[in-house]
Amino acid sequence: MLYKVLITDDEPTIREGLKSLIEWEELGFEVVGTAANGKDALGKYEQLAPDLMIVDIRMPGMSGLELIEQLRKDGQTVHVLILSGYADFEYAKKAIALSTDGYLLKPVDEDELVDYLKKLCETLDTESEARKKNSLTEQLNRERVIQALLSQESEAPEKESMARADLLWDTYSIVLFKPNGGSSQLPALRNQLVRQYEETGKGVVFMFESYAGLLFNDNPKLEPVRKCLQKSLQELSDGGDVEATAAAGSAAKHPSEIRSSFEEAAMLLEQRFFYGEGELLTASSMPIAPLGSRTPQIESEGHDYLADCDETAEKLYLALDIGNSESYASLVNTAGKRLLERGSTEGELKAAMAHIVTGVISKLSQRDPELQSRSGELSAGILAIHQAVSYAALERHVIDFVGGLKPVEVCAGTDKQIKKMLDLIQRNYAENLKLESLADVFNYNSAYLGKLFKSVTGEYFNTYVDKVRVEKAKELLGQGMKVYQVAELVGYSNVDYFHSKFRKYVGSAPSAFRKK
Repeated sequence: MLYKVLITDDEPTIREGLKSLIEWEELGFEVVGTAANGKDALGKYEQLAPDLMIVDIRMPGMSGLELIEQLRKDGQTVHVLILSGYADFEYAKKAIALSTDGYLLKPVDEDELVDYLKKLCETLDTESEARKKNSLTEQLNRERVIQALLSQESEAPEKESMARADLLWDTYSIVLFKPNGGSSQLPALRNQLVRQYEETGKGVVFMFESYAGLLFNDNPKLEPVRKCLQKSLQELSDGGDVEATAAAGSAAKHPSEIRSSFEEAAMLLEQRFFYGEGELLTASSMPIAPLGSRTPQIESEGHDYLADCDETAEKLYLALDIGNSESYASLVNTAGKRLLERGSTEGELKAAMAHIVTGVISKLSQRDPELQSRSGELSAGILAIHQAVSYAALERHVIDFVGGLKPVEVCAGTDKQIKKMLDLIQRNYAENLKLESLADVFNYNSAYLGKLFKSVTGEYFNTYVDKVRVEKAKELLGQGMKVYQVAELVGYSNVDYFHSKFRKYVGSAPSAFRKK
């Protein structure tokens, strides 16, 4: 760290000469500015906060002596080196009495200035370490007081302890932060919060249970306060290495009520999955779906629950098969909305999405064995589903992940769409193909798609699928396979139904055809 220097002299040649006289950085300093008189220096002091000022004793307007007197009157402890000529010795003696660090005669001797700077650098290092220790001690003391206020197992701190910690306020509010990357990021998050809030006097940072927290003296229900917190949360996210979700509890008027503010913020954070991303959560925040009825649904609706997931997986697989990327988002979004409307818990939503993705991978692997060589990537993608912090992040990840399972093909025009549909049937005749499902996959109304299909092929959709299956069945029967095996392989779970379809389009029973 380089210590900041402000040079003040009414002669431009001296100001510029001092800047270039020595290698400041090698001595631990940097010249951050210059001033032409005392009044100018006061303004720049507030702006630049220098650690050292080099000041000419005689200047027009506000002299160097008046400048130092004003700084000391304001309680500023900045280090000062005086510049003066021989005739100014009486002024210099007065300045030395104002706790200055040295006296340099003009013209300035380079070696003498270097000696002063070396000593001052050592002094500043010592002071900096002392401030850090004092700050850390004060910070830990205040943190212990806050932890005692929040703990239900320890006695509340006495008023005297609150006073020593400078925590006797008229209002108390808690903001809790939870790192999106897990509890291992808590120490780094705490350091970010200290820089963002504690060092700027915006509040007291503490750690409690699985949270990093901020105690501050204001009411987050007030719009200006909430906007300020939201802005600082965004700055924290933009400027730090750790992303976090934050929630603010209601303001408390007495230290004994701080625990209630904490519990309110903690409850909001535990439900963060159902809120918008990057939002400061408060009691007035609106979740993406009602939270009151969120109880486990799998046991009571297990069959329907998984059947819906399997249907979505089937549609996503077909969308991937034809390369219709526009369908991915729509299908995943629709599935998510159904789950939210059912009142599914966070765990159930993640389990359902993982089930859908696993189903898609399973179907793709049957046609693309090379997919199995990407097992590490696929496992990481499924794990990321369970690590999603918000529903929006979950849905976004699933859409991106599914889209990356197979290269996207560009499709356009009605004829090309029907051609893709026919190719899909040829490849997937054994699947449970339904016009309604393919309508979702192709982003068409099912009735319109049916008319379009017949106008191009001359056949109704179900008739066309049956004919494709029967043709495939003829090939398999010709290879000597048993009738029940062929029925299953071409997509008929009911053998009798397969018999009727085969007889309808071939004119004979499957067994008779097999014997030919």
